[in-house]
Amino acid sequence: MDISAKLAAAQTEAARIPALQAALVLLERENPDPARIDFYTDPAPTPGDTPTGDLVVSIPLAASAGTVDTELYQLQLTVPIEGQITGANPSTGSTVTWARIIDGDGDWFADVSVSDEAGSGGLKLQTTLLYQGAYCRVISGAFQG
Repeated sequence: MDISAKLAAAQTEAARIPALQAALVLLERENPDPARIDFYTDPAPTPGDTPTGDLVVSIPLAASAGTVDTELYQLQLTVPIEGQITGANPSTGSTVTWARIIDGDGDWFADVSVSDEAGSGGLKLQTTLLYQGAYCRVISGAFQG
């Protein structure tokens, strides 16, 4: 069957919310560990490839990781969430620029940009310069569907 562009657009639109809900289910699984966000320094690898930057902090997601905003077509993380920084340079700190999200099954979910609260990253932190032993706080996480 050949379909019109109008029908194809309608089908894509209708699939957006269920796709976001399916993504949220993956983030809320604990099999056996919860989903997490791993923050890295440059450079970001090709999406899904093994990270080459330094892992600075890993933050587990809560069992209620977020919500789906049906008006904005977004998966929005429940924030704030935070974790203790264990991989930063002990004397100068480390600047994180990207993050890898690992789902509740321990599999690669997504790679996402990171910025401070004034920036345009998919994940926003209070600051991207992180110091060993301090806490990293995610203040915003919204992913368009």
